[in-house]
Parts: sequence; C-alpha cells; structure tokens
Amino acid sequence: MEPDKRTSSPDPASRGGRLDRALARASDAPLREDNRLGLLKNGSHTYDDWLAAISRAERWVHLDNYIIRYDDTGRRFAEALAAKAAEGVRVRVLHDWFGCLDVPRSFWEDLRGAGVEVRAVNPPTLGAPLGAIRRDHRKLLVVDGEYASTGGVCIGDGWLVVSPETGLPYRDTAVSVRGPAVADIDRAFAGLWDETGEALPADERPAADDIPAAGEQTARVVIQEPRRMRTLRMLELLTAGVQERLWITDAYFLSMPILTQALMATARDGVDVRVLVPATNDIRWIGAASRAGYRQFLEAGVRIFEYGGPMIHAKTLVADGWFSKVGSTNLNFASLASNWEIDLVSEDPAFAAQMERLFEDDLSNAREIRLVSTRRGVRAEPSGPIDASNRGARRGVVGSGSGSAPTLARVGSVALQKGGAPLEAHEQALAAAASGALLGASLFGMRFPRLVAWPLTATGAFFGGLGLVRAARSAFPDGSTPRGSGPRGSGPTMTA
Repeated sequence: MEPDKRTSSPDPASRGGRLDRALARASDAPLREDNRLGLLKNGSHTYDDWLAAISRAERWVHLDNYIIRYDDTGRRFAEALAAKAAEGVRVRVLHDWFGCLDVPRSFWEDLRGAGVEVRAVNPPTLGAPLGAIRRDHRKLLVVDGEYASTGGVCIGDGWLVVSPETGLPYRDTAVSVRGPAVADIDRAFAGLWDETGEALPADERPAADDIPAAGEQTARVVIQEPRRMRTLRMLELLTAGVQERLWITDAYFLSMPILTQALMATARDGVDVRVLVPATNDIRWIGAASRAGYRQFLEAGVRIFEYGGPMIHAKTLVADGWFSKVGSTNLNFASLASNWEIDLVSEDPAFAAQMERLFEDDLSNAREIRLVSTRRGVRAEPSGPIDASNRGARRGVVGSGSGSAPTLARVGSVALQKGGAPLEAHEQALAAAASGALLGASLFGMRFPRLVAWPLTATGAFFGGLGLVRAARSAFPDGSTPRGSGPRGSGPTMTA
C-alpha cells in the first residue's frame, strides 16, 4: 500500500535540502561549496594576513572598514595600499563617515594623491539628515577575486592592545576565505561602492562559478543592508532549529525583543545557550544597558559570561558543532536592522570545532553571571571580581566609534561658545550639518508650534511615567508593594 504522503517523514537528504532552502530564503545567501576558511584570532593575526594578501595583489584591492584610525596601524595600511597603487593595481577604499569622524582630511587626501580611490559612506546631507544614522559597519577585504576576509576587526592600534595587568588581549575574530564564496564578499563591496558614486567596473566583479575550488568547506555570505534584516531572519530560523548548544560572542549585546524571546525559548527547551560579552565594555553605557537585561535571560536558562580582558569585540556564534558565524553584525537593533553589515556563515563541522575551541578558550578567561538571592530580591551578580584596571590599557585607542566622542564634544563646545580651538575640516562639516538641522527644527517649531509641542509633551509624559514605574519597581525588587498599591510586580527587566 502506498504510504500517506501527508504523514510520512522525509529522508535525511530531503531534510538537508529543506534546511538549505530555508536558510537560503531567510538570508538571501546561496550556499557555496569548495572553499577554504581560515580562522583569524585578534588584530595582530588578522593584520598580518590582510597585509600579506594586499602585498600579493596584481589586479585590484577592495577594502571596506567601519574604522580606519589615523595611528600607526592605519598608516601601515595606508602605506601598503599606496605602494600597490604605485604598481598600477586598482585600489579602492570605503570607510564609514561617522566611524572615521576623527580622521583628518589630510589622511584621505594623501591616499588619493597616491592613486587610491577613497569614498566615505553615508555622510549627512541636508536633504535626508536622518539617513545618516545608517552606518557602514562592515569590515572586509577582497584581493584579485582570489582572497577575501571579513569579521569584527577594524584598522587601528586598539586591536593590538594587551593588558599589562592580566596579559589578556583585546579579543576579536575574523575569517579568511578562498574559493567561490570570495565572489559574494566582493559583491557586498560592489553594491555599496555603486551607491557612493561611479559603479565598479565589470572586470572587478568576479562570478562564483569562475573562481576555482580552494578547499572542501561550505559557506554562505549574508549581506545585510538597511531594513533587509537578513541576518535577523537567519538567526530566528537557527534558534528555532538548534538542538544541543548555541554559543554566542557579542560585543554590544542589546538584543531586539524578537531575538530575546527566541534565545530565551531556546534555553527553556533545554538547549545549552551561552552568551559571552565584555566585562569592561569600550562603550560604557552599552555595557550598563546590557547588564540591565541579564536577569530575564538567566531566569530562562541562558548562561552569561563576561570576558576579563581589555575588551572582546568579536561577533560570532557556533551551533550544534556544525553551524558557525563570523562577521560584523552585533546582536542589537542598529546592526540587525539599520546598518550595512556582512557575515560569513559556515556549515562545516571542522571549522565549527575550531570555533568551539576558541569559545572555550575565551570562557577560561571569563567570569559567569549568576542569579543570587539578596535581602532586596534576586539579582544578577558575577561569580567573581574582574581586574578592571586594564580598562586604561586601551585609553585613547579604543574602537567601535567611541573615539568619535571627543570630536562630537569639541564640535558642540565650539558651536555653542565663542572660544575653543579651531575645528578641523571634517569637524566643520559636522558642525555645519548639526547647526543646519537645529536651525531647521527651530524654524519648523516657530511655524507649527502645536505640531512640535504635542509630540514633546507625549514623549515627556511617556518617559516620565516609565521612570516612575521603574523607580517603584526598583524600590520593591522582590515583588512586594506598599499597602494600597496594585498587583505584585516582578522586578525590572529591559529588552533592547
């Protein structure tokens, strides 16, 4: 008798095909076979690999990085790129406008003078001032269509920091790629290059079918663009299907509500979910906001660890010993929804084994956060102290855009006061844009005062009421309430 097609289970090959199709649809990223992947640990290893690849370039170099610092490391890369341009190699560089806000214009002019084509991504404009919140947060390099790399590593001295107190490094992770997946990383560069000016020539757009096999590892490249949320869709699918373990490293863990719920549901189902974050975050308010949300994860069974070195900036995950992600995407709203990002996803057990060993090595230098009962209720507290003195090891060289804070402070100070040191050219552009936006908003408020007053009133009422509620809950974290008040609360939680 013919089996009932509605109830019969598909064979393993069919299940594998369905999973591949689901991942491809969610991420809009085809699976590429015959690649060779190399795990790059920290800035020193990554820079050596990148500079060696640049030195071998014969046709073109495509570099896109959120931060390129004006320091020894930045100048080292500038010299390497200029030398290639002098040989007749076509060298093209993309950098984020905000991430490189404190880089003097002379740095870019020197590169252009050496024959390097440099473009800034998404500077503010009067026509669309809010569009400037979208950041080119990618970190990628492609050489001759033969070598590519991506990950979390920016270009600056901060990625070479080692704590003199603990000997622990500023941790980050990247991956080198050879094989057909190189074409997809270059496609990400081409797409953004085309948005910033004249399109990339056809002979600098390699096709995956034209790149020879370099190994036996499979990979897909998830190209995240503003509002596309391809990485988020892939992560939702992964959390729904993971069976045994899901280990995540994230620098700025302010998870979106939908991902928060997915991670918590996965842990409640018995999956070993672990999240590794920095103990000393180079953007302090993000570290504090991340800690405010620990309790809900811990209550659901998610284990949280804090790395004890100067910083852990990696954006990686490994699941069930076969699925791995290395890229630029943080698990927060900006990365998942509004930025340009890129992630390499491997479906290779050997590469996943390397990723798991790296995660376990980082855990050996981390402390776990646990729920502890106190007089004021249940609190999330670290299992032990951390040597925070190494925070000073990266002072003045930290990455992730935090180095732009002094620039913003100077711009505001000079714009609002008569005194102060003269602004650099790039700071003048920021001051002009900010002043123009402030003037426009003021004129709009004069012409339509009610349209401005009502939103401000509603916003103030909302956050004022929210502040009172949180203050009341903080005063009674164990759920008790004063006599005559409403139902018992469950203490403050925060999802971002």
